[in-house]
Amino acid sequence: MKLFSYLLIFLNLTIMIFAQDSIKSFHSNQNKNINKFNLFPPAVKNLKLSSSGIQSIINKAKNYPLEDIKDGDIVFMETSLGKLEFKLFSDVAPNHCINFKRLANSGFYDGTLFHRVIKDYIIQGGDILSRDHEKANDGTGGPGWTIESEFSNKSHKRGSLSMIRSADPNSAGSQFFICINDSKHLDNKYTIFGEVSSNMHILDRISNSETHYSKIKKKIRYNIPEGDDPKKWIKLKDPKTGENFYSKIPQNLDSIKHKSITQKLLYNDAPISDIVIKKIRVKSLNETN
Repeated sequence: MKLFSYLLIFLNLTIMIFAQDSIKSFHSNQNKNINKFNLFPPAVKNLKLSSSGIQSIINKAKNYPLEDIKDGDIVFMETSLGKLEFKLFSDVAPNHCINFKRLANSGFYDGTLFHRVIKDYIIQGGDILSRDHEKANDGTGGPGWTIESEFSNKSHKRGSLSMIRSADPNSAGSQFFICINDSKHLDNKYTIFGEVSSNMHILDRISNSETHYSKIKKKIRYNIPEGDDPKKWIKLKDPKTGENFYSKIPQNLDSIKHKSITQKLLYNDAPISDIVIKKIRVKSLNETN
């Protein structure tokens, strides 16, 4: 009788173990199928580099051969929010186009960020320093050389690809911006060297990303709620619209500290979540590499 009981217990354990193994196998196969169809692709990360790593990329770009723009050349840009294609305006901005092709095909832009996003206006990227460990310097980097302006009769419109510069008109390097909407006030101030030719909707997806600025704007009030203590609120001005608004002081902060933090965030157009430029290449359709 005891032997029968032991055999019964052993049989039950064997069934349980087999069932658990079957469940594990089922979930494993399910995960393989999910990955096979890319239903849940891995998160794209902006891999941070040391100063020597960044310098290595700059040196590679500097030594990369300059190539003329060929008929049929297309800019292929892959981001963490989708793919874009551009045509280049080598007829009006040949040096900008050649410079961009050199940077793109050397891998200079790979892994950089769209570090500045202003909803319904522009998105800005192309700074190699967006790959280091310091957020504060994003927007200040370049390849180590500059090119002269090539202003033309092209107008900044939705999808225009244009080059960032400093106060000096001849200071463009690697940073670029893309217009979300028509922005004619930028004409003859920045060099347009291309425009989006495919997947324009990706611009809106990037433009609608939450930034530090937009996050603050969700929490503000244009009037202090009736019956609330005015001492619990601070008055601020929107740097983009010039409008005055109020922000409630958190319990763990005093008014001076809260105002200082909030004002800094109002000037911060960086996305809350990184928007990675995974790769940019300039090539013709018949090229596969």
